[in-house]
Formats: sequence, C-alpha cells, structure tokens
Amino acid sequence: MPVLHVVTGDGIIFDYPVTKKKITIGRNKDNDIALRDTTVSRRHAEIHKREKGYVVSDLGSYNGILLNHKLIQTAPLSFGDKFQIGLSQLTFLERPRIEAGGHDNLILTTEGDFEKGKEKIVESSPLRTFATSSELLLPIGRDTEIARDEGSVRVKEGVTTQSQTSLSSLARSNKVLFVLYEISRKLSEIADFDELLRKIMDLIFLVIDADYGFLVLLGGQDGKELVPVVVKKKDGQFKPEGELKASRTLINKVIRSKVALLVSNAMADNGLNGARSLYLQKVKSAMCVPLWRKDKAIGVIQLGTSRLENQFNQNDLELLKAIGSQMAMVIEQAALNQQIRAEERLRNRLERFHSPQVIEMVLKGDQDAKDSIMDPKELIATILFMDIVGFTRLSEQMPPRDINILLNRLFSKMTDIIFHYEGTLDKYIGDGLMAVFGAPMEKGDDPARAVQAALDMRRELELIMADTTEEKKFDIRIGINTGRVVAGNIGSPKRMDYTVIGDPVNVASRLESIGNPHQILIGEETYRLTKDRFTIRPVGPRQIKGKREKILVYEVVG
Repeated sequence: MPVLHVVTGDGIIFDYPVTKKKITIGRNKDNDIALRDTTVSRRHAEIHKREKGYVVSDLGSYNGILLNHKLIQTAPLSFGDKFQIGLSQLTFLERPRIEAGGHDNLILTTEGDFEKGKEKIVESSPLRTFATSSELLLPIGRDTEIARDEGSVRVKEGVTTQSQTSLSSLARSNKVLFVLYEISRKLSEIADFDELLRKIMDLIFLVIDADYGFLVLLGGQDGKELVPVVVKKKDGQFKPEGELKASRTLINKVIRSKVALLVSNAMADNGLNGARSLYLQKVKSAMCVPLWRKDKAIGVIQLGTSRLENQFNQNDLELLKAIGSQMAMVIEQAALNQQIRAEERLRNRLERFHSPQVIEMVLKGDQDAKDSIMDPKELIATILFMDIVGFTRLSEQMPPRDINILLNRLFSKMTDIIFHYEGTLDKYIGDGLMAVFGAPMEKGDDPARAVQAALDMRRELELIMADTTEEKKFDIRIGINTGRVVAGNIGSPKRMDYTVIGDPVNVASRLESIGNPHQILIGEETYRLTKDRFTIRPVGPRQIKGKREKILVYEVVG
C-alpha cells in the first residue's frame, strides 16, 4: 500500500496511507491531508489513482507544486518522488516509513522495570548553560579525572596541571565552535530536511564520543506521536544492524518536565523505573536533550554509550544542549527559508501578469487576499484589448526574426504602461494583448486608469514609429469595456491560467475589432465612469458580433 510521508514546515511528521482513488491536499480542514500553513491554498492539490499509477495535480494554487525541485501542473508519481506543497515536503513511498515501533531499526519501548541502584539522574535546564567542571558521575575516587583527547579517552589519577586543563578546555571550545559553525553552514548548503538532520548528527559524533545516537521529533497528525527521524551508530551507519531500543520513559520525562537529562551507569539508575530498554542495551551512560521552538518542545536528541570508561559528564550535557538549541534554530530557519522560497515562487508567478503594486498588496495582505487572487470570484473590472493594424502585411514583408523583435519591443513598452497603471496583463494574443484593470483587486478608478493607459500606449507607439523605417511602420487600435466578470484561475488541472470571463470581455474585444487605426473605442459603462476626466465623443450605435441589439460606442480623443 503506497503512503505519503509528510514533513510539515513546523516539524510535524506523519505517514498518510494512500487508500482512496483521490486524495486532496490543502489548508481547509475538509481535505484528506490538511496542512496548517499560510503558504498553502485552501484546496491546493490532488493525487489521483490511474490505471498506470498515481498522478499529482495542482488545483490552481497560488504557490504551485515542486515535484523533485521542478514546478509542475500535473505529473505521474514514482516511488521515492518528493514534492513540495507550501512549506511541507511529501514523499511518495511504497510502504510506510514509520512502522509500529519506530524508524528503521529503532524501537521505542517502555518494557517493565529493571534493577535499582544508587545513582541519580542529573537534570539541567535546556534554556540555561552552566560552565561547570568535568565532574564525572561514576562511583570512583574523587581524585580521578577523565581527560578527553580527539577521538580517545584516558583515565588518570590525580589532578591535571593548570596548563593541561586550559589546553583541554581550549581544544574543546574550538570543537564546539566548529560544530556550531558547521551546523549553520549546512543550513545554507542542504535543502533536503532529512539530509540536513543526518549531517548534524554526524557533527555531533565528531565532538561527543557516543556509541549510538538518535533524533526523535514530535509528529503524527495530532503532533504528539514520537517519530524517530535519524538513527546513527558509532561506525557511521544510519541504518544500524540489529535493533536499537530507545526509552520512551526517558524521552517523555525530557519533554514533559522540560529538562535535559544525564544518566550515568544507566543500568542501575533508580530515577527511570520504566526504562528497561536502557538495561537491555547495557547502556552505561545516556544523555537526552529537548529541542525547543519558542516555549514548545518539538523533539529530543539522545546519545548513549555502553563503555564503562566512557561515561558522559556535565560538560558533555552542556555541549549537547548547545547543539540542541542550535538544531532547533536550524529547523525553524529551514522552515523560514522554505517560506521565503515559496514567496519567491509566488512573486515570480505574479510578476508575469501583475503590476509591482498589486504584487506587494497580495504578498503583504492576509491569507484571504492571497487565496482570492487565484480563486474564481465575481467583480467589476475594465477590460482593454490592443491589436496591431495590418499585421498580416508586415509578417509577409518581414523575416520572422524581425517580426519577433518588433513584437517584443512593442509588448515590452505596452506591458510597462499597463503595470504603471496597476493593471493585470491577462495574455498576449498573437499580435495583440488583453489587460484587466480591477482584477485581482478592485479600485474605484479602474475605468479611468484603463483609458489613461490606452492614451499612453498610443503616444508610446508614436515615439516608436518615429524611429522606424516607412516599410516597417504600423498602427494600433484599442477597445475598452467595463462590467461584471468572473476572475480567477480557470482551466483544467493540466493547465490553469488567471483570466477574466464574461460578456464585458467579449464586448471589449468586439470594440477593438471594429475600430479604425489609432482609434480608442469604449463602451457605455466605461464612458459613464470617465466622461468627466477625458475628451470623449459619441460614435453612435454599432452592431457587433454576438449581440442582437446595437450598442452605444464612444471614442476617446484625449
């Protein structure tokens, strides 16, 4: 049975079994997979089962879908494919990654009690760091001290000299700074969330001599399930041979009590009466540190060692706390980076059609404003059609390359004018274009801005023609109409375009088609709303295609 392995932008992880022929994904609660993410549309995507497999489709979302780092509308899914929806990453898998006990070979267990001893647990606030000495939690003499070298441990009787202590402290500080620096650097280098966490675990093993370690995040659709995401042994394997048993008792205590724990000689620790898994693993020492996002624990890092001569100490705990704090910031920064990339994708999509002013209003607006830019809705808009007169003659006389240069030059200037008056470029239509004023956001003076844009287009054309040879000269005509339309993403899941539809659009197109060269014709509603701001003369009733009755037509003179 296929599953979707979901990692949300705020670190929630869960597996969703693909048991239906159609699965919807979006921000609304009625979706099969509901993502609490402001960069996700209310109904963002669908996964369909077809005869030859599964297909993912964009439902006209404002931020799109990235499948294996490429923006798609509709695409087939293969096992192992990763696709990005908002800040969440979904992986299409053949079987669940999270199975009844854990991840890979890690089993979370709370089996029974174990024999009790005399040692105590050392608790430390994860929100504070202590500069304590390396006092060991071992039943050995007071004068015994463990000095740590790069990759080795030695037990030594007596007290080290001050210079040795200073050098050891300096070496350790350098390693700590190196790890914290590398964690920050990896954030900018690695986009894949799982790979980023594995690299961080590698770095932890560079400075802390552990036999095993794992990272557990709070996940599940309720956000309360313990989900192992990284498991590592000393030999560097991320999928260790044999089972590792992790103590739910220890992890739950860290999360509930909001403390970092250091357990020395863990097989005999009387503070964890339910953690029999530590005994089964013959763990001599263990550390468990929470990961915090603001005032909420989002997971834990745990390290363990089964070597009696390699007991963890207070300094190890403080180091792991520092790394845990950095990891929490990295997870939060990764989510922020994803949000920035999502906004950049949205901006890039909007820039093709909307003016910079409209884009800023959308990006700075609330979620309803972002959704409404794509969702079809009724509004009052003014539609402008512009067309080149005699383009067929030009295309017969000029080479295709010259035609391409001519159109690009003209459309570039005309689009700049549309954006200057906060209009939306709907589409280029051969040798013409269609623009909308009042969509996606209505303004009180949409008709006036459309008419002013048309006048500027005509003046800009005169400047272009002044530098054009006689055989290449041409003219334009423009039609404008105002009325109630439906605006939004319209099409099929394979291709969706933002546009407006309705009778006012058809009338604007017909006005442009009956116009003479250099003429700007407008409909009656546009005339009524702009007659006091421009010089306009009546043309009279005209019959246009698609209308039984004649309509009143007006010409904008200036």
